[in-house]
Amino acid sequence: MKDFDWQAELIRVQRESTELTAYARCVEMVVTMSWPTHNGVKIRPDGIKNYLRARGLFIECACAFESDAQHPRSCQIVVSSLSGNVFAFCHFDRARCQFRLALSKIHDTSVLTSSYRGLPTIRSGAKPDIDLIATAFTLKSHPPQHLAPHIEGYFGEHVTDYPAGTHQLSGSLLPHLPSKRHIASNVQPRNYQRKASPPSNRRYLEIDDYYPDRTRQTVSAPAATLRSAAIAGPSRIPMDSISAPVPMRTLGRDEKYLKNLSLGQGISEEAWAGIGLEKCSKCKLLFVSSALKSHIKICLGAVIIL
Repeated sequence: MKDFDWQAELIRVQRESTELTAYARCVEMVVTMSWPTHNGVKIRPDGIKNYLRARGLFIECACAFESDAQHPRSCQIVVSSLSGNVFAFCHFDRARCQFRLALSKIHDTSVLTSSYRGLPTIRSGAKPDIDLIATAFTLKSHPPQHLAPHIEGYFGEHVTDYPAGTHQLSGSLLPHLPSKRHIASNVQPRNYQRKASPPSNRRYLEIDDYYPDRTRQTVSAPAATLRSAAIAGPSRIPMDSISAPVPMRTLGRDEKYLKNLSLGQGISEEAWAGIGLEKCSKCKLLFVSSALKSHIKICLGAVIIL
């Protein structure tokens, strides 16, 4: 009987899920993790790297499934110099796996959230009990059809359990992704747009290079209690965490491309990839990327502050 290909399963789940999925070494499984929040407000995608580092945590890439991967390899969290959207790729600049998380997209579509009170910052001098988290997960019954079950209280491995120097990476080079012939034909890359991008000849940048003034930025939170799916900027965010509104792409460009297609006119492959149809996790209908956030506000009843 052929061994189950966990790496292929991780890649498949990441491309199909609206939630945050990764490999959890502590339970040796592909799992679904909650998106972190502060005061019930989702942490910004560009704040995830610093959120992890502040707590001594890191998320592994799919190289974890290699036969010689005795030590974990952190994924690289970077920001696109073209769109300002945040992604996570393979540990290596010349990618050895197809690990890919579109963090800006997942921020908008994820429903599972957590304040992660059991994950203290390094400054506190405390360490999370990863063994307890793993034990609780193992004792919980998981239906066999759930290949990426939700794990409570887990948001990556802790650096103290691994060799010195292990930490969440934030590379600045363009990842060389594996050949397209190894990638499913129905997968469309994500191409968000932001209003402005700093001048650069690199496609992916270190987040602090893109947002040099946001390393320790905080934004005041509204007085009213927000639901966990809200997008806003809480006050007194824990060290190196960032949370604030994410600019929404306008519908103009998508509508133009779709109109051209309806008139029998061609569009470039890059333009088609930019349309990026996405599925609502609740009603299962497809929407253009730029319209999904507006739909989620209605469909999921989320309170979103723009």
